[in-house]
Amino acid sequence: MTKSDSVMTTNRETERYDPNRLRDPAELMQPQRLASLKQTRLSFTRLLMEKMIDEEWDVRPTRMELDDRGVGRVVYTIETPDRLFSFGIFSHASGDNANTDRIIAEDWDMWGFLCEGRATPDLMDAQYEQLPHVREGRATSDILIWTRANRSSRFFGHVVDALAEGHQPDIDFCARGGYLMRSSGYYGNGLNGTKEFASMDGDHPLKKPYFAQMLTVWLLRIFSYDLADHVAGARSDDAVTLDHEIKRYLGTGNSSGIGIVHYLVNHPQLLHSWLRAREVALARAKTIDPTPEEVERFRAVLDSAEQWFTDDECDTKEYFLSKDEIAAGLERAERRMDELRNGHGGSTLWGRLCEWAGDELPAETQELVHSLLLDVHPEVCSGLEESLTVSERSDVVPEMTIGTLASAIDSDYQWALAVDFDAPGAERYFWYRSIDSEEPRLGIRGEHDYEEYGFPVDIARQVQRLRADLAAWDDTDTVAAFLFEHPDHRHIVERIQTVHGLRYAEIRANPLDADFVPLSFISCLKAVWGIQKAHPKSQGWVRGTFYQGAPLPEDLRNGAESYWLYPSKPQRTAQWRKQ
Repeated sequence: MTKSDSVMTTNRETERYDPNRLRDPAELMQPQRLASLKQTRLSFTRLLMEKMIDEEWDVRPTRMELDDRGVGRVVYTIETPDRLFSFGIFSHASGDNANTDRIIAEDWDMWGFLCEGRATPDLMDAQYEQLPHVREGRATSDILIWTRANRSSRFFGHVVDALAEGHQPDIDFCARGGYLMRSSGYYGNGLNGTKEFASMDGDHPLKKPYFAQMLTVWLLRIFSYDLADHVAGARSDDAVTLDHEIKRYLGTGNSSGIGIVHYLVNHPQLLHSWLRAREVALARAKTIDPTPEEVERFRAVLDSAEQWFTDDECDTKEYFLSKDEIAAGLERAERRMDELRNGHGGSTLWGRLCEWAGDELPAETQELVHSLLLDVHPEVCSGLEESLTVSERSDVVPEMTIGTLASAIDSDYQWALAVDFDAPGAERYFWYRSIDSEEPRLGIRGEHDYEEYGFPVDIARQVQRLRADLAAWDDTDTVAAFLFEHPDHRHIVERIQTVHGLRYAEIRANPLDADFVPLSFISCLKAVWGIQKAHPKSQGWVRGTFYQGAPLPEDLRNGAESYWLYPSKPQRTAQWRKQ
């Protein structure tokens, strides 16, 4: 695919789909299905990178003051067509096993900030005092994001050793992780005094959701390569620099935990908007009878993805489908596509392929096929990017009648009313935030004395309790009168009134259950962000990789191609070997 593919136009009426053919929430909003979602053209990494490519952003290091160990200060400037940003970095070299990815960690290999304008020496000095204290420090109003990251002890060290010896690293070894540095957090939108995104003017290049965070993720990737080159060069006069194709192949690491469960529960309007945009694009794609050229383009991305998953050696444990199984499923999809082209049916080729995939392929492979279809038909995403920015305002509607509220519960929350909280293990856990670690935790009910501080993630239980209390009231009574007598129900009443009609707002799960797997929520949000690789470490902890294959700064300046997903593993060449 070329740069023009990302802005490809079509004469097809992509709005001609039946809204009733969007997937039923009873299917899509199950935790197992959400865990299977893959990144798409509507994921935030993809949207940001498309903008950077189209506008040819200019990203360069303008300050590089590092000692032989890579300790010091670095600044990158980012020039868009009408704005300038800076990424200021304080590079550190912590001792072996001295750092962790936990929020309370005090020792990190780098601290950084993304700001509007230039990162002047005075600003760097001020943030040097504040940024390491991410829990108490203060930013300024021109700072968008704070972040911290660690070098990968395995992959960063291996790359530096190889470069210092005069040859390229073992790409098979590097591919197991896919990154040199890993971050576990991007702090912004008013936190610690950073700029609130709502205050950005209408043409601000980072105004879209998660654009500031995703730009910082990409910049960390660029810094990790420059840092490796610098440390290797300081170690040996025979050192070489990291090959361009290897840089393109690698990405930025990320580590996420169970705090995402709280996020998705607390942002139902955002969740609905993200998932609905994806489902509308997919419904549009299913209406298309592709041309021979589009069939071949789909075959090309299918082959690239199949090879990508074949090469991926990361351990998915029992939580995800193995990469080999995904690759085998894609091969089956390609064969089936050829069979369907020669057949006849009442629907389009893509409609028949998706129907077959729904019946024959595991959920993860199905969702990957859906993602690839959107890559072949970017026009189906037209206009949907704007729907990803939503207001999250909510309030109680006091004049609503009890009958109307009860009807909304009975129509929207049958799944919640069906949860059996008397079943063994249905209320085993409660969720809280640890005072010592400031991290989300799971407590076992009856074994801890701080259940009263638990987070209200138990939507199904709240709905059941509300519905039981409503039964004693007349249908003509008002919500205002009811809440005067039952103020404890205010939160859930407000939620039900706010999300009524938003079909993808509620995940149909009970986070209190002994069998609940937080990984499903984590995987869902990472797909929205645009994660490419995921390495589950446990039921509630996932490491992954962003931006593998994405353009580098020199690619943006030279006119990068827009499609960068599923890069081929670089082939060993004679130039890679030590001379």
